[in-house]
Amino acid sequence: MEQRTALQEKDTIFYHLFEGSRIGQVILDDQLQLISVNKRMFEYFGLKSHYHKNMLWGQVFRCGNLNRSCSQCGKKENNRCDLMHGIKIIQANGHIENDTIQFPFIHNGNEEIKWFQLNGSSVYHQSQHYIFLTFSDITELKQRETRLKELLSLDLATGTMNKYGLLKTIKERIQKNKNVQYSLCMIDFDNFKQFNDHYGHLIGDKALEKFSDIAHQKIRKSDILGRYGGEEFVFLFDGINESQSFQILNRIHTELANYFFKTINHPVTFSAGVVTVRDQAPAPDDKALIGEADHLLYKAKGLGRSRAMTHQGERIFTT
Repeated sequence: MEQRTALQEKDTIFYHLFEGSRIGQVILDDQLQLISVNKRMFEYFGLKSHYHKNMLWGQVFRCGNLNRSCSQCGKKENNRCDLMHGIKIIQANGHIENDTIQFPFIHNGNEEIKWFQLNGSSVYHQSQHYIFLTFSDITELKQRETRLKELLSLDLATGTMNKYGLLKTIKERIQKNKNVQYSLCMIDFDNFKQFNDHYGHLIGDKALEKFSDIAHQKIRKSDILGRYGGEEFVFLFDGINESQSFQILNRIHTELANYFFKTINHPVTFSAGVVTVRDQAPAPDDKALIGEADHLLYKAKGLGRSRAMTHQGERIFTT
């Protein structure tokens, strides 16, 4: 005869405490088959409180990893599954406390992400082993945290990354792309102090904002642009060399210079230092790479400004 847990007996206080909890609660067996699920868990996903006993977790909650990174829910080799990782911890230590997990799921045909704070423990009842889990939905909190990090990494004056976000992103990208060609470019506006003194800081700020607008239109989504400080900006272009990087910078330079020549009869120009890294492992030091681009930038300024300097030589921007 099939054994029933106390939580499946609807006339017990345990059932009502379980079912009425304001956090999601789930009882699984070792194979991630559902033994009991409370209403709150279904509410998290906008689902009706209905499932067939012994259905797998991923089937009921429409896991986005199924048939993509794993063939069957509950397989121990599903290393990309946060829930499976948590369950392994429970199996090894008997419990898990306040673990943050990410869960991709399919909703109305689209993949969405929920974040949970997971607690759980091993439970033995009537000679059977179960895993008791509680899920607190922290998705809204994680979304706010992500947005706050974005704001902290943003230079509000120009809409580009600030120095903190820029250096962090460049370091991560360099480590990721150590076997891929990429170019780092540092630019600095020419004679900008005199420009500010003559036209005022409001026009100077407008020049930086306009540069940012034009640059974001000319670069790809995968490229990086950030404000390094003052009137210095840094680009990181994936997969292109010095010549291709110069062409992008030249288009930005031309449009920027022409815009201000038409509006105030004074072109706004910049100079650049461009360094290309080709299939280099281990990855170069990010600070050394920026220092190299900075050195080339000031070589360009020394030669007359409104130009780029690379290890291949000098390139003059057109206006």
